[in-house]
Amino acid sequence: MHPQSGAAARFANTLVLAIASTLCAMSAHAQSTVTLYGRADLSVESVKGTDTLTRVSSGNLTGSRLGLRGVEEMGDGLKAKFNLESGVRFDTGANNGAAARFWDRQAWLGVASDTLGELRLGRTDSSLGAIVDRIGTQNYDDMTLVGSRGANNYRRMDNTVTYDIPSVVPGLSAQLQYSTAAFGFDTAGQVASATTGNETAGTSAGRAFSGYVAYASGPLNAAVAYLKSTDENNVTAGSQGANATFALAGWDFGPAKVTAYYNNESGAGPARLVTAGARVGVPVSPALMLTGGISRTKGTTAVLNDDDKVLIYTLKAEYALSKRTSVYGWLVGIDNGTAANKGLVTTTAGTMGRGIALGMKHLF
Repeated sequence: MHPQSGAAARFANTLVLAIASTLCAMSAHAQSTVTLYGRADLSVESVKGTDTLTRVSSGNLTGSRLGLRGVEEMGDGLKAKFNLESGVRFDTGANNGAAARFWDRQAWLGVASDTLGELRLGRTDSSLGAIVDRIGTQNYDDMTLVGSRGANNYRRMDNTVTYDIPSVVPGLSAQLQYSTAAFGFDTAGQVASATTGNETAGTSAGRAFSGYVAYASGPLNAAVAYLKSTDENNVTAGSQGANATFALAGWDFGPAKVTAYYNNESGAGPARLVTAGARVGVPVSPALMLTGGISRTKGTTAVLNDDDKVLIYTLKAEYALSKRTSVYGWLVGIDNGTAANKGLVTTTAGTMGRGIALGMKHLF
């Protein structure tokens, strides 16, 4: 073989290897994954207010859902991300968003940087709702029962620009969020979380700002969140603004974890909704967790100086059958003041309400 032919062959082989290596590197930088996931939560419950009702319910421990999430590694610490998530009632097969929205829980697109943080656009958890959810935002949780903004109307928001600030201190996280139209409005002009929010020229109704700061290190877990809504009624003259602040602090003692929390919110009127509570979680065994809690709320009728205090007592047990499946029991008692009527079903003012649920949760 001519020496030049051997050299040409070696050069060709080297070139092919170089191209293959480059393509592999490019492929590694542009890896994309899409994950289908979900949660199924069903229970049999007996609930009492004015009357007693026995029913099969979905999502009493954790919201039942079906979702898609995707991540593309773009190199240099950059990622493109998306999340589509729909609440599903496993008792009936219905979608939680009804006709207004299919992807009622999450529908956003974002980009994340290892050094610059993460930016997302679309429907997602409000900063306030994300922190309140650490206490609980399901049917048996007190923040839902008393009608707090963080667990109800502002649990999630439409049309958001959400920025997760990069952490500069280990354990410290923070988020800023703004919505150009957090929700739509019902026929009376009141903000309604079941109605899709659309921007309207010439009005600030429905706009909202939210943010939080959280810290978790060792046994300590603490967070504070704030939300300000510009106008919660688009037919009443003037600004019907609202403010909500929620704070929690927890300490893990080993045999028990204690968490205290405080919620203070107000609308356009003089009345305030104020909740103070505490709960204790006890890991009885690696598989069994018992959690008990008590809270007191004032201002549930939104009328100044009403005797509308509500005391809520909760006891929850969850037993892990596997990494993905657990069974649970819920017990809640709701002691209404003379003017309050909070409950899991329609409850006459001043009436004691309660709920008992036995269920199963499965992650997939």
